[in-house]
Amino acid sequence: MTTIRSTMGTAGTLGAGNGRADTTSARPPTPKATSSTKAAKGAGAADAADVAGEPASRRALRSQGRKTMRKLLDAAMVVFARRGYHAARVDDIVKLAKTSHGTFYLYFSNKEDLLRALAGEAGEVVAALDTALGPVGPNDQGWRELRRWMEGFSEAWQRYAPVLRAWTDLAMSDAELAAQGHAAAGGVARTLTGRIAEAGPQPGIDPNAAAEAVVAMVDRFHYLRQFAGEPVDAGALDTLTTMVHRALFGGGTPPLESLATQDGSAATMVKRPRPAGGGKKKS
Repeated sequence: MTTIRSTMGTAGTLGAGNGRADTTSARPPTPKATSSTKAAKGAGAADAADVAGEPASRRALRSQGRKTMRKLLDAAMVVFARRGYHAARVDDIVKLAKTSHGTFYLYFSNKEDLLRALAGEAGEVVAALDTALGPVGPNDQGWRELRRWMEGFSEAWQRYAPVLRAWTDLAMSDAELAAQGHAAAGGVARTLTGRIAEAGPQPGIDPNAAAEAVVAMVDRFHYLRQFAGEPVDAGALDTLTTMVHRALFGGGTPPLESLATQDGSAATMVKRPRPAGGGKKKS
């Protein structure tokens, strides 16, 4: 199965506000060291001299700087999950990251700047799903392709759930974040639209509307499971995959290896008869 790496989008430079690489090489003269610069000693101090006076999220970072920035981003996601974006404080983030306020402000202008960096990172991960879905036929191979894509979607959602919630909350008042969200969601829906159209949808099925409905269903399903304290496990992803495969791609009984049910704490295989060829059962 495809695994989405948690460090996507931050391996080099995050452009403040959009998560893109900043290729600007010209730098202004380095001002006299401030209290913020001094506070960064021991936590990315090698980068502090290069970026004093401007958040490091706008500039290329050395190895230690990337590690420090990653700690802040990861800590922010934990704090956003616990307290919600609006109630989260910079103080909460730096305490969890075991760093200082001075270090935080070397990397981000404020909490909103940090959220934009995370939104850019999440957008890159979601955008990777645009091209991750291959052709989906009605057979077992088509089911497995859709299941692989569904798992990638789920991994991205679960990692960035706190960011997605804040992203949604602020989209109405922040045009830049709204544009990022629309582009990410639109790309996923367009890819799925193309695959549904290739499969030859049934009369009355509009591929674009069907794709948007699938994205919305999977998104809200994750919210519901999270609210109920239930995991989005393999069985849940198998069910989502089978529903979509049958409804939009002419699939029938899924591959036998997917037919697992939870018996106590152990997963057991359920052997079920199936028609030859892996397609729909003949009437």
